[in-house]
Amino acid sequence: MAKKEKKQHSPKTGNDKQRLVAIDMMIGLAMTLVVLGHSSVGSEPYWYSHGLHNWIYSFHMELFLFLSAFLIRYTYKEIKSPLEYANYIWRKIKKFFVWFIVVGMTAALLACLFKGVPFSGGYVWQSLRTLLLSPRLSETSFLWYIYILFGYYLISPLFFRLPQWGRVLTCVATLFLPMLPQSQFLAAYDFCQYSFFYCLGVLCAEWIDEIRSVKIWQWGLMSIPFVSWTAWVFGEGMDIGFEHPQLGWWHIVTGVSSIPFFYLIACAIKKLKITSKILTLISKDCYWIYLLQMFVIWGCSIVALKAGLKGTMPFGLFLTASSILALAIPVALAEIVKKAGLSFEGPAKNTSLK
Repeated sequence: MAKKEKKQHSPKTGNDKQRLVAIDMMIGLAMTLVVLGHSSVGSEPYWYSHGLHNWIYSFHMELFLFLSAFLIRYTYKEIKSPLEYANYIWRKIKKFFVWFIVVGMTAALLACLFKGVPFSGGYVWQSLRTLLLSPRLSETSFLWYIYILFGYYLISPLFFRLPQWGRVLTCVATLFLPMLPQSQFLAAYDFCQYSFFYCLGVLCAEWIDEIRSVKIWQWGLMSIPFVSWTAWVFGEGMDIGFEHPQLGWWHIVTGVSSIPFFYLIACAIKKLKITSKILTLISKDCYWIYLLQMFVIWGCSIVALKAGLKGTMPFGLFLTASSILALAIPVALAEIVKKAGLSFEGPAKNTSLK
């Protein structure tokens, strides 16, 4: 059995047990882009709404899902029996999904205070039902990523048991999922949109040896399409006026092309000690950041509005301040929760395998 896994390029052999610092840098960068992309809480200047925001939304969640899937496979410990799989699911429900429910329902209750929604038992039940069945339609619609990531965790032990040719074939098949009729029920739309990047991340983790053999100059060549796309978005693209430049399969093109570019950037950044430490910290607590960053951004917007600064304060200053706080506050809260013994299992962490 061990020999068979070796032929399938299992990520659990040789040097693959080492921590991948570049992945830390990529996740830190991707999480920062998520925060920057969520800072559109009012009227924004043209350079943001038609430039930076469009650019971020053309690839950032595809990149983030790819990296998450990569680490799910890279850190995976084999499940050998139905009982182990049942225990695996139960651990994910307790340690991963619970905070999704806590944060989602907290937002629903806060809506009663800030939006004047009548509070009742029926409202609480409807909010919980919407959160569990159609997260995109809930008060915390931004948590859809946590929802589908949880789903990918649950199917991973089954997906990994396929022969490698089956995983490759599945990856190709997921390219056609966006063509299917979709709805928000059980996040079907998001699963169809992002399953290709889940499969691609898994395969790249299994082909880590081949990926390591690629030269830096080759990564540079593969980054040219994304650099060209970026130049277009901040140039001609700003004048087109579309909200999300992800028409048809275009999000697959921009998402895939962003991977070598950000890997190249990560390889350069990891040589900068301070920046590397910051991005590693962001990477380590990215689950907390994703859960709480919108609350911080909303809070910053409310404070600026109450203080009479909204509209007079340069948006660049607000964007910088709110983004820094949206990254720092969840990290600080994560440390408090861990010290209080309330730690949970979020997305797979880039740690050595044992």
